[in-house]
Amino acid sequence: MVRGFNDVSAELSQWFDSVLGLTERSLFGIAPEGPHRDAVVLDTMIRNARIVFGAELDADGRLYSPLCFFLASACRHLRTTLGPGHWRAALENVSRLRKQWSATGPEYAALGLDLDTPAARFKTELDEAVRQAGLIDGAGFLSKEDRRIAIGLAINWGMRLLLAYAADSSCVADSSARRDLAWLAERVRSALAERT
Repeated sequence: MVRGFNDVSAELSQWFDSVLGLTERSLFGIAPEGPHRDAVVLDTMIRNARIVFGAELDADGRLYSPLCFFLASACRHLRTTLGPGHWRAALENVSRLRKQWSATGPEYAALGLDLDTPAARFKTELDEAVRQAGLIDGAGFLSKEDRRIAIGLAINWGMRLLLAYAADSSCVADSSARRDLAWLAERVRSALAERT
């Protein structure tokens, strides 16, 4: 069944709201609301940013949890949410880049040049935003406001990476009610198939 971008974007928004809610109750909930919880959120964001930054892209889903935890903690840190419009823009971007890569990849290969996959390109951008925000090196040279902007950019690139990563994964949804990477991959692939 092919799902349109609007339908999938709404589903992704609801799914991510569930990720945020669960993360808030369980992971961040170890500390009471206030400075202690803010410290847990910051620690979670830094720890998962470092995991994603240091990881290679894989097809079997090892980046799914740290990427979701990074996005959830970064959104909590900035006090922002990701609505259907954000997910639709990310889907559009992934779709456009995948088409571009399919069309130009062979040309680059014929010249002996490697053109990264869309997921790899989004990961490069995420890694740079994370580095700019000072989340992996320990010391950043940006002002507090510029760091917030860099974290916002990391959320932007992280969403796109998550969608491209899901589309490239080898995960296949089963008949269970789990809304995991396979569930995400099924929806992303369905939406991207509409644009092929």
